[in-house]
Amino acid sequence: MNNGVISSPPEDPVKCTSKNTNCTITNSIGIFPDRSICEAGEVKYPGTEEELISIVATATKNNRKMKAATRYSHSIPKLACPDGKDGLLISTNNLNKVLRVDAEARTITVESGVTLRQIIAEAAEAGLALPYTPYWWGITIGGLMATGAHGSTLWDKGSAVHEYATEIRIVSPSGPEDGYAKVRVLTESDDDNQHLNAVRVSLGVLGVISRVCVYIYFIHFLIYRRLNA
Repeated sequence: MNNGVISSPPEDPVKCTSKNTNCTITNSIGIFPDRSICEAGEVKYPGTEEELISIVATATKNNRKMKAATRYSHSIPKLACPDGKDGLLISTNNLNKVLRVDAEARTITVESGVTLRQIIAEAAEAGLALPYTPYWWGITIGGLMATGAHGSTLWDKGSAVHEYATEIRIVSPSGPEDGYAKVRVLTESDDDNQHLNAVRVSLGVLGVISRVCVYIYFIHFLIYRRLNA
C-alpha cells in the first residue's frame, strides 16, 4: 500500500471562454475566505518588459482599467479585479526569468513572475539564500512584494522579504508625453526612497512590477547565526 502524499500546484486562476477574452479570475488557495469570482474582459501575458510597457500604454490610452494577476492568484480576488467585463488582467506568468545572480554583491535579480521556489533554487546554486521567506514557495516575487508576504523573525530587517529589495522596476500608466506608460526604476540608493517603500507593498495599485533585485545571504552565514542564536 502506498501511503505517500501527492501534491500538485493549484489550477490557473484565470480562465477564459474565448482564447484570452471573456475571462474570470479567482483565488486558488482555500485558506483565504474570499473565493469569489471576478469577471474581466481580457487577459494579456507579456513575456518581456517591452511587451508589458506596450500593454499598459495601450490600456491607458484607451482609458481601460487594468490589474496585475500572478501565477496562482494567492491574494483575494478583489485585489486583482479590474473592472468587470471591460477590465484587463495582466498576468505575470511569462515574466518568469532569473536575470542575474551576483554572488559578490549578494543579490539576485528576477522578473516579477518568478516563483519563490525558483529564487531559492537559483540562489542556492551560488551558495546564497533568503534569510526568511513565506511558507509557500509557489508565490511570485511580484505578488510577494505587492502583498508584504513574510516569514517570522525580528533579526536584521525582519521577516518581510520586501525589506530586502534593493531595486524594483515598475511599469505604470502615464501621459501622452511618456507614450502612456512609464518605467520607474526605484532603488535604495535614491536620495528619497519613499517611492521604493510605497511600491514594496503597493497591493498592485501603482503599476505592474516587471523585475526585482533582492539582497540575499551566504548560506554558511545563516547557519552560523542559527547555531549561535
